[in-house]
Amino acid sequence: MKHIRNLIIAVLATVAINADASPSNWPPTYQDKRVTTKAMAEDCCKADAKVALACKDCKTMNEKLGTEKEGILGWFKADSMHDCDGCKGKITVHQSPVGKGSSSTVTHECSKCGKDSAFTCSTHAK
Repeated sequence: MKHIRNLIIAVLATVAINADASPSNWPPTYQDKRVTTKAMAEDCCKADAKVALACKDCKTMNEKLGTEKEGILGWFKADSMHDCDGCKGKITVHQSPVGKGSSSTVTHECSKCGKDSAFTCSTHAK
């Protein structure tokens, strides 16, 4: 009986320690190929590509096929807001004052997970 109790304690301790561990290649298949400008996003709009709006803190992704160009480019429209399915927050797009048009850098901020949590990535980013 003591052995079973000790085994249960060991398993629970292992689960608790690893509960916050996250894979280094999250999100899967994207391997941190960030897309930071509208021009980069347009370049990723290919039939065999995927682009995602991801939130690393709540580990959720809104994934689109490269053929869904209008929806993907919407993620780069300044001051637009998008739903975060994981935490139910709002992801706001902020455009950098540097650069013009499609070459200006954008950042995404999740209202619940924080400033550096949300980003866009693609399987075909350069």
